[in-house]
Amino acid sequence: MADSCTTVFVTATDTGAGKTAVTALLLGRLLAAGIEAVALKPVASGRQADGINEDVGTLLHAAGKSTAEADDINLYSFGMPAAPSIAAAAEGRAIDPGKLTAWCRQRCQHTRVCLIEGVGGLMVPLTPSFLVRDWLGAMPEAEVLLVVPARLGAINHALLTLAELSRLDRVPRWLVISDSIGGQQSMAAQIAGVLQLHLVPDTTVFTLSYMGNGNMDDPIVRGFADSWLHDLDLRDQGV
Repeated sequence: MADSCTTVFVTATDTGAGKTAVTALLLGRLLAAGIEAVALKPVASGRQADGINEDVGTLLHAAGKSTAEADDINLYSFGMPAAPSIAAAAEGRAIDPGKLTAWCRQRCQHTRVCLIEGVGGLMVPLTPSFLVRDWLGAMPEAEVLLVVPARLGAINHALLTLAELSRLDRVPRWLVISDSIGGQQSMAAQIAGVLQLHLVPDTTVFTLSYMGNGNMDDPIVRGFADSWLHDLDLRDQGV
């Protein structure tokens, strides 16, 4: 059992921004370094033909686990690919905010690093009155990693998200601009240049090249993971 846990909440400006790819990459890097780590997808909407949510499956694969172990990293799973409050209501179910927060803490307490992947952006409703923003607010111990996709509209969405995080006094420790569709590295660099003007010095900005279908062999991708791990500064782990 780990003596203490570093918790990282991975959120984004929108759905499809690349949260899962980033989370899976960082989990793989932590495990490769011999660091006890888990990646959780506590809330997931939309299931594949095998009954497993695609994001949950990606994180299980990164951890070297089978789909039979989905309950270890996923608390709420809904069939409809919609906002969790809507997907839950379609099944006559509801997310319990207190249970969600307690479950995350329980899963995190037995490891050195715990990555928690959120759902969409900060304003996505988990219940009609409890948003991802409120979930993050209920976990003040978590560092924030914000993923921004390199695509049209990203600057506007990023600045709105940063304003909300600032209002919550939860300035992100890391901001990752992800080329989630491929061929947008120039745009990613331009977005980074603009956002740098609106960030506090404590936020580290990374740009991440397209990873395709989980291809982690790109030296830029590996460099990002190595740089993030160094910035995480787990000195007691010898990293």
